[in-house]
Formats: sequence, structure tokens, C-alpha cells
Amino acid sequence: MTSLELRQIQKNYGSYHALRGIDLSVEQGEFIVTVGPSGCGKSTLLKIIAGLETVSTGKILINGRDVTTTEPGERGIAMVFQSYALYPHMTVAENMGFGLRMAHRPKAEIDAAVLRAAKILRIADQLDKRPKQLSGGQRQRVAIGRAITRSPDVFLFDEPLSNLDAALRTQMRVELSDLHARLGATMVYVTHDQTEAMTMASRIVVLNRGSVEQVGAPLELYRNPANLFVAGFLGAPRMNFFEVTVAAVSGG
Repeated sequence: MTSLELRQIQKNYGSYHALRGIDLSVEQGEFIVTVGPSGCGKSTLLKIIAGLETVSTGKILINGRDVTTTEPGERGIAMVFQSYALYPHMTVAENMGFGLRMAHRPKAEIDAAVLRAAKILRIADQLDKRPKQLSGGQRQRVAIGRAITRSPDVFLFDEPLSNLDAALRTQMRVELSDLHARLGATMVYVTHDQTEAMTMASRIVVLNRGSVEQVGAPLELYRNPANLFVAGFLGAPRMNFFEVTVAAVSGG
């Protein structure tokens, strides 16, 4: 079943084309990682899916429902940002349950959802603390927990690990992959880090200058890049390319 479908998504800022006719179908339970250099349009695409940016042309469907003009809170998505965006005066539990409180859900339902998410993320013993008492990794878990409590149709992640140090990023990559496996949820994840893309994704979407260069499983892109850009962007160390002129050919 298709969980998320993008049809000819285009975003223009005056004469600048940030996105150029993006087509993408995401199946239920897929972990899609969108990767590309700075300014390629990956964060803009995520904000358009979330409803934080409007499309210039094109359609967005979530579980078959056209949400192109639907308000963000009614799309069935939850977004985790690069900055944790936690309320400093609230406890961990209050931060995680904030979205449900704004939706006027019963207290018992909120408490149960918060505890369930906290257990999944292994922060159940931190629920009474405030953000300043937590490590960077714990704060990011709280932000993810706030998304989990809403039971969205689609999770959106906008470079959520970029503020963490290298060791913690490695740990959180494993935890996010484990979380995806446990929830079986549809996730769209934006990063500029090829390692994150290669190790976490069901499929990778490579963006460049607002256009999709290639979509496929990590090893498929690594072994069979569609063009020089994909070949040069994926992998560490990166490929070097040299322009040459054939001077002579021998041996047939």
C-alpha cells in the first residue's frame, strides 16, 4: 500500500526553482532517506510534505488522501527537527504529551501514550526531568517521543542527528533503525550525510538542484549509479573524476 505519494511537486521562489517536478511513491513501512548537497531542496521537500511550505504545482497524497492544501495538524504527520524544539519550562513528560494536549485528548490517553513512547526510547526514568537536565541524545529522544505519541501516518525527520557528536550520531543511527523496525512506520528522513543514508534507508532519494537524480536501495545506488553525480556523491572516500582525451586505440 502506498503511504505517501508526491506527484510533480514543484516549488518556485520567484524565478528560482527550488524543486523541479518531484515524483515519489513511498510504500507503507518504508524508511526513505533523502540525501543531497546543501541547497538541493531536500529540507524544502520535507516542509512541503509537512504543510509548512505550500507547493507551486503538484499534489501530495497520504494514504490515498489528497492533503496538498490541508493544514499541517490535519495531515497525519509528525516532524522531528534538527533543533530539538523542546519547551524548557516543561518536563519530559509534558513535552512529549504536548501535541495530544493541544488536541484535547483525555489525560489518561496522554499519560499512556507518553509512557509507551518513553519505554520504547528507554527514557521512562527521565519523565520528571526538564530539558536542561538531559544530554543531547536524551533531548533528541524526547523530540522523537513527542512524534511517537501522536501515532502519525508518516514520520518526517529533518537532519535530527546533525547537532550530536560523532559517537552519539552512530549510536542514534542504530536506535532510529531499531525504532523503525519496532514501529513498522513510514519514515522520510533528510540528511546530507551519506553514511546515514547508506546505513539506515530502505531506499535512498538523491536530490541535486531540485531534481531527483536516482531512487533505489543503498547497494543498488552504490553499485549502479545513474550518473556521475550519484557516483561521486555516494561513498567514502568520494570518487575522483578526470576529463581525458583518447589519443589512440589499439588491439581492435
